[in-house]
Amino acid sequence: MKGRNPVRQQEVTDGTQLWIQEVFYTLQGEGPFAGFPSVFVRLGGCNLRCFWCDTDFESSAWKPSLDELLEKVESERPEFCRLVVITGGEPFRQNLVPFVKECLARDWQVQVETNGTLWLDELPDDPRITLVCSPKTPKLHPRMVERLTALKYVIKAGEQDEDDGLPVASTQVEGATARIYRPQAQHTVYCMPLDEQDPERNQANMLACVKTCLEHGYRLTVQGHKTWGVP
Repeated sequence: MKGRNPVRQQEVTDGTQLWIQEVFYTLQGEGPFAGFPSVFVRLGGCNLRCFWCDTDFESSAWKPSLDELLEKVESERPEFCRLVVITGGEPFRQNLVPFVKECLARDWQVQVETNGTLWLDELPDDPRITLVCSPKTPKLHPRMVERLTALKYVIKAGEQDEDDGLPVASTQVEGATARIYRPQAQHTVYCMPLDEQDPERNQANMLACVKTCLEHGYRLTVQGHKTWGVP
């Protein structure tokens, strides 16, 4: 969206109908489930406006019922695929709890990719739910901090803190600095090189990411789906 999306507030309905951008079967490209066959469910709308975001989460008008959404997931999912990745936009902007509960009732693994600023108290405390946060702001919702499994940071050469190797650039204002949320001891940290669509800059970002992981004990992840040629 490149920062052109409207900033949408959290809308907590009963969750029986969700605004969905798309549902598709692919390989998870990054983070703790990298390489796993997955059904992605992308929810519409976001409460932030990141100037570099390249994801479309506003163009769909599809607002299926919960039953329709589950039917769509089933139609995309081979029998062996048991991972559903809920992403956005910002998925916690809508009440995804009933959908998550239905996924768990089918014994599916659920990964939610979030910016970490919003929360839903009714989300089950279940080991089959993996919360992966890509921080975009200095603070996260305190309940999210307690529950999230992993943090994922995008590394750009020259825009890293000298002490921890993590980003110091704002995600909301191009050219501004901002110390986005830092991990706690219990969090697994993934670092991913920024893809700038330029081989020379991408190589510099990869080297910076490798160095950061080696020096601070983070885990390297890449956008594998781009290499593999899948969505």
